[in-house]
Amino acid sequence: MPSGSKDSLSEAARSLYTRVAFYYHRRGLTQGEIAQNLQISRQRVNRILSACLDLGIVQIRINSEDSNFLELEAWLEQQYNLNAVRIAAGVTPENIYTEVGLHAGRYLAEVVRDGDIIGFSRGRTLSGMVSHMPAINHRDLVAVQLMGGWNKRQDNVSGDDIVRDFSEKAPVARTVMLYAPVLLRDKNLHDPIVNEPYFTEAYKVIKSCNIAVLGIGRVGKDALLPAVYESDNDFRLPDGAVGEVCAQFYDIHGQPVVGEINEHIITIQYEDLMNIPLRIGVAGQVSKLPAILGAVRGGYVNVLVTDAETALAMKQTD
Repeated sequence: MPSGSKDSLSEAARSLYTRVAFYYHRRGLTQGEIAQNLQISRQRVNRILSACLDLGIVQIRINSEDSNFLELEAWLEQQYNLNAVRIAAGVTPENIYTEVGLHAGRYLAEVVRDGDIIGFSRGRTLSGMVSHMPAINHRDLVAVQLMGGWNKRQDNVSGDDIVRDFSEKAPVARTVMLYAPVLLRDKNLHDPIVNEPYFTEAYKVIKSCNIAVLGIGRVGKDALLPAVYESDNDFRLPDGAVGEVCAQFYDIHGQPVVGEINEHIITIQYEDLMNIPLRIGVAGQVSKLPAILGAVRGGYVNVLVTDAETALAMKQTD
């Protein structure tokens, strides 16, 4: 098979290659039909079509607004060893939760299969996801809450609200709730709660999850576990923490950091979170960049759904 440019072909060969390409790409003929029409073997048709790309006779152009981010998605996947990246375009501060959530919902609909056990954390983007996700037609799904609920309700962003809303959009066989607060004022209540039979049964389901859909939180009094207690200054955040996934804290390099506050938190344990095969992180906004970088560097998530501005900032950082 010739190599180089199309100018290196003889006139007869160039005519044949162009005709094969025209029949295949424009007329939509199969390779078998082309072989029959031109009285050549199907194997030769296949080799010619491959050569047409190499020689520049055929040039593929993807006419889609989303295609502008395919290379960036591929770069981020390789750089951070992620299974997949999805980037939402046209995001504004007003629609970020809707748009990023919509892309997360599309991805979840692509990967979910019958009988999957799907765990959810919490957050506004996850709430946007379940509100705008496409129909999921797979059966016998189980939806489970991965961490305790808010002590004060906030616009359906708690894990139990998200699980309940998801169950109304998908054919969920059952939902599993923790029925516990995410943050306890008295740490002495932690062990009695997690040792209760209702909790241990729910936690068995958590440990069976094969998909987790996770918000990524930045660390700060205005961002971490909002509206839990009026006196939340009583809880000191772990030194060096820049973000959290399911209230598991980490530094900018993705290394776990632990503080006294961990003894007050009801959530999936670090080892059990990391054992879930597919961990979909859903988060946007450049203000969350350190938290998102730490989450992907530490492997807390192996799929990332974010917005274009944040994705570009991630590339410029590394």
